Amino acid sequence: MQPQILLAVADEERRLIYETFIKNERVICHTVSSLRDVANQAARQPYNAIFLDMPLMVKASRYEKSLVEDALHAMPNARLNIAAKTQKIRMLISWDDQDGARTPEEHLRYCCEQPPKVAPICNRVPLNLNAVLSCSPDMTDAERTVCIDFSAGGCFLFCVNDEIALQSTVWIRLVALSDPTPIASTICWKREWGMTSEIPGVGVRFDVMTPQQQAEILSLCRGKLKK
Repeated sequence: MQPQILLAVADEERRLIYETFIKNERVICHTVSSLRDVANQAARQPYNAIFLDMPLMVKASRYEKSLVEDALHAMPNARLNIAAKTQKIRMLISWDDQDGARTPEEHLRYCCEQPPKVAPICNRVPLNLNAVLSCSPDMTDAERTVCIDFSAGGCFLFCVNDEIALQSTVWIRLVALSDPTPIASTICWKREWGMTSEIPGVGVRFDVMTPQQQAEILSLCRGKLKK
């Protein structure tokens, strides 16, 4: 099957430059103009990679960026920019820096060799909830934290704990819920402190919840989406 790239760019002139570059490598290019469209499209159809225009990312709000976090951690992706004088494409690789690519063309070919993936569906809302995070089910050595954004299936927690590893199990108590039972969760991705200008923390997937917790979390998310 012919490789497919999902491209996000709002400016028409930049779009034409990017599309020419991608199609010259005999790759199908699907173009959208917003990060919200990236999240929606990547959850419907498998892609080999996601390419994002840097100006689009710079102008996006924190909430808009949160919409694509899970998709960007699920598949190869890169930020693209265009040199003003030469009109050449520059690429900041933000996924799997070990691929050895030195040019945009090399990274594009690398992405096309990877299996296409569908991003997880995640309707995130900018909902801040106080939480307690622990690596033990009995909540020993727990640390106080806060959810930065939220969905029915998981959340992003502020965290600077270097000992918490990817794919490890943690337990989270959400203070706002009437049921205080710790929620068993998996660390799906991690943003290290000092690595970027973004808030450090961990993206978690809720694995085990009580029916009451599920109902309350859905109610919180729906209430926020209506506002």
